[in-house]
Amino acid sequence: MKMEIPEILEKQEESLRFTSVSFSLLHKIGETLIEEAGKRGGSVYVMIRVAGDIVYAAAMDGTSGNNIQWARRKANTAELAGRSSMRDGMINRAKGRPLAERGLSSLDYTEEGGSFPIILDTGVVIGSITVSGMKSEEDHQLIADVLSSFLGKTVPSVL
Repeated sequence: MKMEIPEILEKQEESLRFTSVSFSLLHKIGETLIEEAGKRGGSVYVMIRVAGDIVYAAAMDGTSGNNIQWARRKANTAELAGRSSMRDGMINRAKGRPLAERGLSSLDYTEEGGSFPIILDTGVVIGSITVSGMKSEEDHQLIADVLSSFLGKTVPSVL
């Protein structure tokens, strides 16, 4: 039986949790995201935040300031919701609850995919890993694939 996308997203978030996190690990993840995006033919901006501070940022040729703004909005959403920006958007669209109705500005938040919370084994969210530049689902899945590799976990794909 094939899983539906919301179920896949929830499974990814449950599985892709960190026992411990260091800046050097997050830098390696960021560099791998850039490399993997290139292999997939994408051009992305990657931003990793911990406690609201940017600890890694890199832009590939072909990206712009627009990607930086999208990344900021996606990260804000994931960190506020404690779940991926893609799953948060799906949940709230299904409930008919647009950003404005939740008191959130579309200048600072989005319902698009591409930001994944950094979740510890305890369930605490300490930041986010964000990609902007490809289709929403591709941005999201790139993060899930790279985290799967780093964390030694296998998760289903939204693609």
